[in-house]
Amino acid sequence: MVRNFLRQPVKALILRSYGVGNAPQNGEFIQVLAEASQRGIVVVNLTQCMSGKVNMGGYATGNALAQAGVISGFDMTVEATLTKLHYLLSQQLDVDAIRAAMQQNLRGELTPDEA
Repeated sequence: MVRNFLRQPVKALILRSYGVGNAPQNGEFIQVLAEASQRGIVVVNLTQCMSGKVNMGGYATGNALAQAGVISGFDMTVEATLTKLHYLLSQQLDVDAIRAAMQQNLRGELTPDEA
């Protein structure tokens, strides 16, 4: 299903993961996300939890997502993430600049990692 969705002309994808950023440990799923990232699609990992933030280095599945090119949304809400993506995609930035800006606090929308 994700592979078919990503065949459409999309520029970004927001994942709603479990807990601190875990997703199903399915090789095909991870590969599809890696292919999307390589094609320039910005894939952002957000937690479904009401509080807390994504820590992709904490568990194997989070690490696999990071290796696939998925970036952390830290503690951003879905609304903040969507708004930020819309803004950054409208600024004629390259995909690496968008990925970097998504992980920076621009207007108080996220608490960046201290590590």
